[in-house]
Amino acid sequence: MTNFIKLPEPQKDLDFPLMKAIEKRRTKRKWKDSNLSEQEISNLLWAACGVTHKETKKSKSRRSVPSACNSQEIKVYIALSNGVYLYDEKNHQLIKILAKDIREYIGTQKMMRSAPVGLIYVSDYSKLKAFQFKKDENKWFTSATDTGFISQNVYLYCAATDLSTVILGLVDRDKLHKTLELNENEKIVYTQVVGKSLDN
Repeated sequence: MTNFIKLPEPQKDLDFPLMKAIEKRRTKRKWKDSNLSEQEISNLLWAACGVTHKETKKSKSRRSVPSACNSQEIKVYIALSNGVYLYDEKNHQLIKILAKDIREYIGTQKMMRSAPVGLIYVSDYSKLKAFQFKKDENKWFTSATDTGFISQNVYLYCAATDLSTVILGLVDRDKLHKTLELNENEKIVYTQVVGKSLDN
């Protein structure tokens, strides 16, 4: 069993207008009982926080979403039926973290546990080093804001590709934190579920 999955290159030339995706963007709580393809997962994660400008000797990499002071403190985990993976955006690959299905812990609402894909947004507080992040409440506010950018990109990608998605605030963060074996500096902000829409 490999611990890495190299994702296919994201499809950046999808023929769907941005303004139409904004118009179609909705929370949809129903989905088909079928998995997303590796290509769909590749596109989804790149839209969430993929690298759009590679790191150089003079500048840090840039992602598809902004973050305060370009801290890039939000990590994206993806929970699938065969395990949990960390999205390594620099190499556009998945790193296996757990070899078990934990989607039942993605949210406290039972209907959300049937989603094929669960995204878990985790803030690494150790990356928030600037003076304005001295207080934990500032770190939390910043993390929530930066997670909002990521989740909205996911919403827009889903709107453009007939996928259903819901951002979840009702999460047992302590239980999920223990399940993922996160350290003290890592805080679960939100989760988000994704599945193929029943409308298509």
